[in-house]
Amino acid sequence: MKALRERLLACEPLLCTFITIPSPVVVELAALAGFDAVVLDTEHGPYGVESLPALLLAARAHGIAAIVRVRSHDPSLIGLALDAGADGVLVPHVSSASEAQAVVAAARFAPDGHRGANPFVAAAGYSGRSDWFTQANRSVAVIGMVEGKEGLDAVNEILDVAGLDAVFVGPFDLSHALGLPGQVDHPAVTASLLRVAEEARMRGRAMGAFAPTTEAVRSLQDAGAALIAYGVDTMLVLDCLRARVEEVRSCSTSPT
Repeated sequence: MKALRERLLACEPLLCTFITIPSPVVVELAALAGFDAVVLDTEHGPYGVESLPALLLAARAHGIAAIVRVRSHDPSLIGLALDAGADGVLVPHVSSASEAQAVVAAARFAPDGHRGANPFVAAAGYSGRSDWFTQANRSVAVIGMVEGKEGLDAVNEILDVAGLDAVFVGPFDLSHALGLPGQVDHPAVTASLLRVAEEARMRGRAMGAFAPTTEAVRSLQDAGAALIAYGVDTMLVLDCLRARVEEVRSCSTSPT
């Protein structure tokens, strides 16, 4: 499997979903369903770094990429996620070029950054190999989330930050920032998404976004988004269960 970073740098289309249920089974199901990647959500999911090893192992066993959404810009959280074996990190609320630079530095070993160096972690195969640091710098994907008005205003500068492999737009936070809470399909929110997609395309950079519906997926595909996160595990499970219950109840109440 090609490294996630390589695929992002090539703007290869990738379909993922957010995992908020801390169960390796859910990761396996996402892989078996055909997703290219999962986003292990430690910002909004009820789990932390202690749950990552089993979730990352499940993704690796099924050959899909695993991105960890960390809770903040804290370099220690970024380092912990990568040491556990994440293929990349998704960092929320990147609002300026300087913040993007700090995120990149936290995810890269010297001389490219200041990530804490330990070659005996899971990501290194516990092997202590000195060449692993260079390999990790080449392969780890760094994705910054643009979710507020400040980030939108600075998106051109953010996209120009060396080492930031993709930007990801969070439409729910963006809708709040634009004074349109929860209205992710509002024309103003859609226009902002499309503007980021166009700026990324002009620079040959990967852009990603969350899509709550299949219609939103198609819109993002048409806009050239490379990394599309279709839904959240809880949403997808609930939708499926509701559909099955409605189907069964409809059958049981149909006239004979």
